[in-house]
Amino acid sequence: MNSILRYILRNGLRDRLYLGLFITLAVAFAISIFLGSTMFVEQRQTTAAYIAGSSRAILAVGMILFVCLSVSRAFESKEVEFIISKSISREQFILGYLAGFFLAAFLIFIPLVAAILLVTKANFSGLIIWSSTLLCELLIVICFSLLASMILKNSFSAIMASFAFYMISRLMGMFTMAIDLPEDFAAAKNHLLATILKILSAIFPRLDLFTQSSWLVYEINDLDNLKIIFLQSLIYIPLMIFMAFHDFKRKQF
Repeated sequence: MNSILRYILRNGLRDRLYLGLFITLAVAFAISIFLGSTMFVEQRQTTAAYIAGSSRAILAVGMILFVCLSVSRAFESKEVEFIISKSISREQFILGYLAGFFLAAFLIFIPLVAAILLVTKANFSGLIIWSSTLLCELLIVICFSLLASMILKNSFSAIMASFAFYMISRLMGMFTMAIDLPEDFAAAKNHLLATILKILSAIFPRLDLFTQSSWLVYEINDLDNLKIIFLQSLIYIPLMIFMAFHDFKRKQF
């Protein structure tokens, strides 16, 4: 397990993951501060919202690319076969990779939260909740990216599937709102659309509820969303891990 963790972290250095994400986040911070300074009122609040939204997307996209490319390269170079030939179970292999990817994300997450607190002077309790849900979101994204890479093997297909999963999950709030269309629009095709959206809302997590920028500015009054967030995390993360276990056990090398 420790060797896998070190291997993943070295992959991050080799792929310039940390440098690339830090540069991208620095540019996002600079643009957010500039846009916030153009506002006549609530400059700090606007800056915090821009920084939170852009940082969240950058981290998710960066981890999707890193996970999919790393796993696909490991299959192509026969590194997976070499690792599982040692005294390690396939479950330990999956858990080791997940732990390595999450640790790589955590190494970027810590300075990001410190920078947000320093630049925006955000509400501390809101920052704690925002940070906790961001970790849950990143873990869900990492789990799905690993699962997609295990199933598809092709890096391009895995990246596109992971992007689609993330975008649909982020737009799930709009989809659930569209289910309750006015009766005037409830034609047959809209009934079909509502059915499809209900199925999607049952399958995909509600990432639109995670990591809300408003938490950095205002007090958190609605605790129901937090219950949904942590409940979905407890459901989807183990589910995707067990799916990865099942798929990897069936693979023949």
